Amino acid sequence: MGTIRKISCSVLVAAALSGCSVLPGSGSESGPKKGDESGLTYQDALEAMLPGVRDAMKPAMPGVEPQEGLRSNADCGGPDLLDGKDASKVKSTFDVDLTGVAPDGRSPEELASGVVSRLVSQGEWKAGQRQDTTPVSKPDGVIKYVDKPGAGSVMVIAYPFKTTSGAVIPKLSAVIVTDCLRNPKYMKE
Repeated sequence: MGTIRKISCSVLVAAALSGCSVLPGSGSESGPKKGDESGLTYQDALEAMLPGVRDAMKPAMPGVEPQEGLRSNADCGGPDLLDGKDASKVKSTFDVDLTGVAPDGRSPEELASGVVSRLVSQGEWKAGQRQDTTPVSKPDGVIKYVDKPGAGSVMVIAYPFKTTSGAVIPKLSAVIVTDCLRNPKYMKE
């Protein structure tokens, strides 16, 4: 029995080193094929979340123009750890930031809670299951989480920001993170 086990382990190691998938159901057949157009894309998810996030943030600081931008796209596709991750699926991160004055002097906790409340009231969002936390190096700040099932989640961050002139004003940020979803550009000619 020991010899069979050694041979089985040797075969698995050799298969893994040669680049073959050795886990059941983890072969390349589980990844998208050329021309596979089914399912929500990471771009669809971002487009589904961004307008709601903007609408939920605007009342916090009326008249303040948000700063927005793509933070990153990370490949998360591929059949298993042995083959690594490919671009068949992507997780995208996008930032929306407001830095200014809350007209009624709300605290970071109140600003973040207001955004979460407005998102949840839109009906498609759920308060995050993760516990609220404090941002690293911002002890007076708060982080709250909201999920949009099937699309992704938003981390709402609020904290006091000290300007170069020494004034302290609130900073409110939303970090939108899509779920790991299909990349429509993968394997296109």
